[in-house]
Amino acid sequence: MLARVADNLYWFGRYVERVEHLSRYLNIQYFSALDTTSDLQREMALNSIVHMVGLDKEAENYDFEEELLVDVAMDEKNHTSIKSCTHYARENARGARDLISIELWNAINKFYRFINDYPEDFYKTQGLYDFTNTTIENCAIIKNRVQSTMLHDEIWAFIRMGLQIERASQICRILITKFNDISKIEDEKVSKSVVSFQLGTLLKSAEGLDMYHREYSILPKKKETLEFMVLNARFPRSIAYNISALQQHLLQISPRKSTEKNSIEWSIGRMSEFLKYHTVEEFSDDPLTFLNDTLKYLNELNNRISQEYLNH
Repeated sequence: MLARVADNLYWFGRYVERVEHLSRYLNIQYFSALDTTSDLQREMALNSIVHMVGLDKEAENYDFEEELLVDVAMDEKNHTSIKSCTHYARENARGARDLISIELWNAINKFYRFINDYPEDFYKTQGLYDFTNTTIENCAIIKNRVQSTMLHDEIWAFIRMGLQIERASQICRILITKFNDISKIEDEKVSKSVVSFQLGTLLKSAEGLDMYHREYSILPKKKETLEFMVLNARFPRSIAYNISALQQHLLQISPRKSTEKNSIEWSIGRMSEFLKYHTVEEFSDDPLTFLNDTLKYLNELNNRISQEYLNH
């Protein structure tokens, strides 16, 4: 396979997953802020959205809340907006059009038309819930088409690699953002219920609240939430699960028959085993250092994959 085409497939997977996470985060954080009477929590929710998307300015620098919401979702000049990422996902799919199924291509085009045609004025005033929910549903449909209409060969593996590394990165970003928020509200000497509420929105942002309750049967707590989102090997949105899945897909496309020392496969194998035998007690006292190191590792891993498999 040409490296250029592999690059298209990999980044198609990354952008679809990014759009889904950004949409869900925007939806959950914005509407959860409406449920609180605290100005601090409302301001925190808006800044949390800004940091998650990676915008240049803080929420308080916007004259109107609607401007912030447009920048996050619909601004074509902002390359991290939901609309821009959807455009990039479609362009990458177009670059590998001959290798993907017609069902997948049609699902991507239908989603692209929805995003492109969505009226900005309606979105600003009353359409945010509809826009984000429909976006999340379309991403789920696209990923279902990847799973159910394509051969599970190296073409599929490149898409899955992009999807898996993006999901692990986005979960890392969500955890960093929300644990920063929680650190700020703890400084304000708020009650434990406020912290639990913030942890609940964190878990909802990863569609993990119900499975968390099945696993622990208690209200969200910091240590248990960290353990669930980072180390749980059975939850498909945990970092450990996605690193393990990424390792399997990488081995599927790797030309090497054995895992050589210092190779990408060796590195990701070490990371997978590290998470497998790590305990939450080893990083729960300083989760931000651990999470920032993990995100740095994922960025370096992405660079190595690009250099070795996608450089053209």
